[in-house]
Amino acid sequence: MNHRTIGLNIAGLVAFIALLGLTYWLHTGPRAVPGLIEQLKDQETTARILAAQWLAKLGPDAHDALPALVDLALHDANQDTSAAAATAIRVLDLQASREVVAGYLPALRSKQPEVRRKACVVLGGLGAVAKPAVPSLITMLDDTDELVRERAVGALGMIGIPQTEVVAALTKALKDPASTVRYRAAAQFAFSIPMNAGAAATLLQLYRDQDKAVASLAQVALDRSGQADRKDVGALVTLLGRPGEKDYALQQLALLGPDAADAAPVLISVLKDTLALNRYLAAEALRAIGPAAEEAVPGLIAALRDVDPIVTESAAEALEAIGTPDALKAIEGLTREKGS
Repeated sequence: MNHRTIGLNIAGLVAFIALLGLTYWLHTGPRAVPGLIEQLKDQETTARILAAQWLAKLGPDAHDALPALVDLALHDANQDTSAAAATAIRVLDLQASREVVAGYLPALRSKQPEVRRKACVVLGGLGAVAKPAVPSLITMLDDTDELVRERAVGALGMIGIPQTEVVAALTKALKDPASTVRYRAAAQFAFSIPMNAGAAATLLQLYRDQDKAVASLAQVALDRSGQADRKDVGALVTLLGRPGEKDYALQQLALLGPDAADAAPVLISVLKDTLALNRYLAAEALRAIGPAAEEAVPGLIAALRDVDPIVTESAAEALEAIGTPDALKAIEGLTREKGS
């Protein structure tokens, strides 16, 4: 091989590397958004789901995709595609998330079971932002369709808050006549939702469940109970420092309620996070902690002026739950302003 051939090979390799670099540059960050918006219209379900998932990872950089994602969440025929779009929307815009919630609440009353099933799945995809849908989802536990009840259980587990109402509903679902529903409810307690004494007593009865998978999950859930100690809270606080894990950690802290009191100082700092979803979840966690989060009152009062009204609403609920004179006075002031 002569010098000329070697030089041409090296030049070709450099050109190929440059092309790969250009391709990567065009498909990362905000530059990738136009292409992903187009992919949301792809005929292939998997392509649409992957595009929605990638937009969720881009976070605020993907804000231009919001209208297309809302359309996909509300109108796509495939429930998994709509749920993936909903998951992306909650990262991008809380108001748009609530619009999707409002769009699916009537669907829970549809005469068609497949429509009710899809509504449950999409509302679950919104996570804690879909808190206003919890009362309606609880009524779905009496639905005549087994799959609707099973998906309602899954949605309640993904939303998680308000904890008291969700735990009571999931405890009820542990007694459902359908094993698929009991299994889904036991899974919530086994892997994400902290239990109270009532849930523990019901899970204990499931040891003898005729479905061995249900009995096994009940055992896992009971073995896990009582593990919400300082070590667990510390691990979740550590996750708050990892961008990809932040919203998960915040929601888990909200589920721990007063047991997460040690996390209050960090949650106060998250009230100033650049992402509205994280500010909302921090306020929800402080609300769940209640009086033990008294040190968060000044930060929550400041959050009453948040640019996002959903964060403001959650901050007001947190102040009411903490219940100190300063907290209640701030709520009264906000109420007077709204009334004037």
